[in-house]
Amino acid sequence: MSMPLKSLRLAVCVALCLPAVSACRRSPPPPPLTAQVDGQIALPGISAPVRIVRDRWGVPHIYAQSQEDLFVAQGFVQAQDRLFQMDLWRRSVQGRLSQVFGSNFASRDAMTRRIQYRGDRGLDWASYGGDTRQIAEAFVRGVNAWVAAARQRPPEEFRLAGWAPEFWSASDLLNRTDAFLASGDALEEVARASLSDVIGDAIRRVGTAPFFIGLEAPVAAGQRRPGASVPLAPHADAERVPKEIEAIRRRPSASGRATASAGRLTFAESSPVFSHPSARYFVHLQAPGWNVIGATRPWLPGVAFGHNERIAWAMIPTTEDTQDVYADALEGAGVASATDRLVIYGRREPFEFDTQFTPHGVVVATDRDRGIGYALRWSGVEPGGAAELAALAVDRARDWPGFRAALERWKMPVRHFAYADADGNIGDQVAGLVPVREGRAWTGWKTLDDLPHAFNPPGGGIDLNQEAAGGRADAPATFVHPFGINPAARARFDIGPLPRPAGGDAQVAGSLDVTSWDRAEAMNAAGQSESPSSPHFSDLAAMWSRGERFPLAFSEADVQAHAAATLRLVPARSAGAALGATRQVRPADQAP
Repeated sequence: MSMPLKSLRLAVCVALCLPAVSACRRSPPPPPLTAQVDGQIALPGISAPVRIVRDRWGVPHIYAQSQEDLFVAQGFVQAQDRLFQMDLWRRSVQGRLSQVFGSNFASRDAMTRRIQYRGDRGLDWASYGGDTRQIAEAFVRGVNAWVAAARQRPPEEFRLAGWAPEFWSASDLLNRTDAFLASGDALEEVARASLSDVIGDAIRRVGTAPFFIGLEAPVAAGQRRPGASVPLAPHADAERVPKEIEAIRRRPSASGRATASAGRLTFAESSPVFSHPSARYFVHLQAPGWNVIGATRPWLPGVAFGHNERIAWAMIPTTEDTQDVYADALEGAGVASATDRLVIYGRREPFEFDTQFTPHGVVVATDRDRGIGYALRWSGVEPGGAAELAALAVDRARDWPGFRAALERWKMPVRHFAYADADGNIGDQVAGLVPVREGRAWTGWKTLDDLPHAFNPPGGGIDLNQEAAGGRADAPATFVHPFGINPAARARFDIGPLPRPAGGDAQVAGSLDVTSWDRAEAMNAAGQSESPSSPHFSDLAAMWSRGERFPLAFSEADVQAHAAATLRLVPARSAGAALGATRQVRPADQAP
């Protein structure tokens, strides 16, 4: 009988300490690493100083002298605020949860790996834009600089989870799982065709969200969120509602609304489950050729939606069909297989599994009695199918033709974009890799002209709406954290319950004034940081509950007016000088 995960790790720790119990007692672990937001840090991988101004709502405004330094700094800053979320996301989307959670996640990991891209990496990188690979490599260098520090002094979240953060590579950003989860057509087809539930269950295993059933370290009794401006959850002695846990495991996709009119663009992105940390992160990027602000995924460079100096844009999900399921014979021409291996916590040997392919795609379920495999074909296995990575091209568009040209690179997930620019123009465009079908055969791809679009439509307004499948609008909202599995952890990490705001409860929202960018407002509940030790862990949840938004400062003057802390990154003279030997200099507020 295998030893439970928690007991095994405890046994290892005890074994290590027994030869020198007194030494173990004399050497308590260093305090958890937290983000340094002011002073100066010597950072490897940059060529000139970078200035990072965090405003009163935790939004970092990054000023660099080159594109490469800009994205090293973006990776570093986002890792400072969200490294554990990034780590957990990567394990989930790469099918590596069983490495830390054990064999219960093996079937989910195997199915997640089956839907990944298996083509030429060079073609994949080229699809997003000529400099995307260089940007991604700079971004992960910044992430890894913070990972190096976090491996020496694990942040609170990693101590509770029981593992250390791993280093990143640019190829980590090419996974297809997020795009797959945002393209649910296969499940709808299974239901329409009355296919076996086994097929639907197999598809649902892709990208299963991680969930904890225990923590590797206790949360200190009575530990509160310093500076928290929202009440602690009163359900501290009750177990979380089972259907809420199940909803978290399903990772419900976002829905939302975007509108455009002369002079203004608005957006709202919602989920039926209020989870924490937020799936979005707001950031401002400025360097030669770059001046863009808005929302991204914490694990991605650039901005997915927001504005630059000339245009504003946002997006919502669409109903375009990018997935089909086929019943194919498992013997014959074009049928192939590949073997993969899972490293599973608690097992000495990796677990090997086979993946089969037919000319239509990857086999997700089989009927061995009939010799049939149910193959899934979807657009995301083509070059360019990594979710939202093509936003780097959109960020630099200057007008409607340039915006549409950038959207030629946007393959996954298919989205309906709203657009507004400083000249008073508005537009909308569906973008993504949508197949042309003749019967059940895919014969090509729709162009942007084939997909719904409009420029300055009659009536003077655009209103895109994809309704959320949410719960009761009058029910209080609790922003639930993956660690919230016992009373102490819920008191430390959950936020709420809070009254929902009148007029809409989208966790991510904004209103962008195209005539004056400094009049923009935004919301990213519950906060920019994942750390309960940060004042930006829950500050935006309180504003969200009151129906308020924070100013999205853009000009240098407005950023300085709202500045709360300034951090200066300077080139490290050597790897040994970075982070571990950081000089605490304050302040360093001059522009680099």
